Formats: sequence, C-alpha cells, structure tokens
Amino acid sequence: MLHVDHRNLRAGAVALGAIECAVVPGVSPIVDALAALGPASHAFLRDGWFCRGEPEAITTLVARRGDGSPILALPMRQLGPTGLRARSLAGSYWPFRSAALDPSTGVGDMCAVLAHPATQEALGPLLRLGPIYHDDRLAQLMIAAADRIGWHVLIRDMGQSFVQDFAEPGSPDAWPSKSRRKKVRRLTARLEEQGPVTIRIVRGGDWSRQVFHDLARIEENSWVGTRTDRSGAKFLNPHMMAHWQRAVVDPDLAEMLTASLLYVADRPIAFSLDLVCGAIAYGIASSYDAAFADASPGQIVTLHAVDAMLARGVRQVDWGAGDSGYKQEIGARPGSRIQDILMVRSASIAAALRPRWEESSGSGTLALAAGLADAVRVSGIPSSLTLRRLLMSGLALSAAASLLAE
Repeated sequence: MLHVDHRNLRAGAVALGAIECAVVPGVSPIVDALAALGPASHAFLRDGWFCRGEPEAITTLVARRGDGSPILALPMRQLGPTGLRARSLAGSYWPFRSAALDPSTGVGDMCAVLAHPATQEALGPLLRLGPIYHDDRLAQLMIAAADRIGWHVLIRDMGQSFVQDFAEPGSPDAWPSKSRRKKVRRLTARLEEQGPVTIRIVRGGDWSRQVFHDLARIEENSWVGTRTDRSGAKFLNPHMMAHWQRAVVDPDLAEMLTASLLYVADRPIAFSLDLVCGAIAYGIASSYDAAFADASPGQIVTLHAVDAMLARGVRQVDWGAGDSGYKQEIGARPGSRIQDILMVRSASIAAALRPRWEESSGSGTLALAAGLADAVRVSGIPSSLTLRRLLMSGLALSAAASLLAE
C-alpha cells in the first residue's frame, strides 16, 4: 500500500474559495492549458493524447476555484457496461495515464473536487486511474483525498519502470561506450550485405501516412504480428493506430513523438517509438522484422534513437516496465512502481473487488470483471442497495466481455 505524506501535499493548496465542477463533452480545451503549466515530464497530456481515436467517447470533469481558475481537467471514458456507470481515466496506456493539474493544487482542493455532486454523478460507483506511476502527483492527491472523505482505494502493483541517466555527450562515461558503438558498426556491416542501410528520424512535420505504413509493416513482420493476436500492437491494432495518427495532428505532440526507423534498401525493418518531453524521454515501443534477427536491428535502431534524443537535450530515458536483463545491462536502474488504482465509493463493492484486484498480476480489466463475478457467489459480504442492484442486474456476469477492450 502506498504511504503518502499528506502534509507535503496539503502545503501546495491555495484556498481561493469554493471549488466548482462541471462535466463537458469531449476533451476540454482546459486540458491543454493545464498541460502547459505542469512539469515538462507531463507536457504530453494534451487533447490529442486522450482520445485514443474516439473523441466522442470522452467527457471531461473540469474543476475550478472560486475565482474561475482551473485546477484540474480529468478526461474520462466509460469502463465496462453502460449500466455499471463506472469510469476510467482516458488516454494511452503508454507511457502511463495521468492528467495535468494546476501546480498549486493540494489535498484540500482534491477533497472538494471529489465531494462535489457533479463529480460523484460523473464518476459513478468507481473510477480507474491506472496504469499510473506511484509517485505521480495526480495519483498521490486523489489517494489522499479519497482516504480523507471515506472512499476506498484499491491498488494493484503492475511492475517496475526502468530509467537511464545519461552523461553529457563527450563525457568519459557517456553512453553508448566505444565498444558498443563498435559492436553496432559490425552489426550494421552485416545488414549492408543485404542492401544499403539507412536511418530515418521522424518527428514534427515529418509524420506522414507512409511513415505509419512503414511502422505497421515492421510490426506485421515482428513477433507481435506473427505470434500474438495483435491486440497489444501499437500500429496493427486499428484503435491504437488511430490514436497515434490523431496525436500527431497536434504540432506539439508531433514534435514530442519521435520514430527512429531502420531500412535495408527500401524495406523498413526496425523502429523505436519514443516521446521526448524536455530533458526526459519515454520509450513507448520498439520492434523489428524477425527475418533480420541475426543482425540485431533492434540494437542498431536503439543506438540511433538515443543519439537523436541526446542531441535534443534529453538526459534521462524512461524505458518503461519489464527487464529481462538488457535494460540494466545498458545502464538502466529501477524507477517508479507502476500501479493500477481503483477508487470505489461503496464499502461493499470495494470488499467484493479487493481480493481479485489487489492480488491479480494480470489484466486489470479481467481482475475487475472477475471480482464482480465473484461477488455474485460470495456470501457474508455486507450488502448495500447499490451492490444489490449491480449484482441483480447481471452486469457482473457480462462485465468480463465488455472489459477486455483495454
């Protein structure tokens, strides 16, 4: 369980009057305004990042202080069956979900937001925040506020992120080392036996339909395209392809999103997709054509991607979750824990969901569906009118199918 120092969070609150909340359709323009006020690490949390290709499915909870200044814009989408009335924080799964806040927002402000009738109507019985980093300010504020007003917070650990700090280019301990560059030159020479090798760095105005076609082609010939159902694909999955294509319509996001592509002759064979936010970059995805595995194209494209990021002033890369050893081998260290957070208003519903949610190491949506289904069979759990209506409606039994669409 995450422990939060409420005093530190409370110190940032500025009491300027009552908090007013309203729900607006789509992604509110306030989202971009608050993203511009926040830290560079969260600058990507803009309009285009939240829609995932479905702007019509989003509503935004906007909270303002009494003087009209916005403190929070929380884009949300439906979670599960319509009758469940549950909501989830919108946005891409990668690198994490969050929302921009006014930097002065404190726990007192967030308590007022959660207690507001418009918020409670908008959120329904539960709100899913994850996947989100354990030290993310939105997560910390909402957990602390929920605890203070008597809501129930279920936290499921999803793993460890890994970050790598980079020295200034030219430093004695700069990455990559001379030996690694020499290795990559050998690998490149091996590839050149099959045709001319080129690297293309795409960002800003370079994004095009052809670039997305090349990214999808690489993924189609990778293990994701040949050995999975493609639901987790970044470009073969039409839903996620629409997300990226919509994101780069925003010039700011187009500049942050960077694709490094490796070609042999005219054939795209590897890519690294990264998100550059000031001095920090997030590794979103990488993939390579399995037919070229012997030449380690992933290592080649990663080196060029890092070189491009360093040239833009990046000094830390967040490589995301999971490490079979290669991330730490190149110098990465453990970063933030990744958590899936469920905020539940009813004690009875929280009791029904807690065992499956907090003990599951797999899909959060499956854990939620299983927890609801278990509640049908569990006896002795304190029941509330809300819980009885939920279970008697049969939504628990149909939730599994509806919740699979992460």
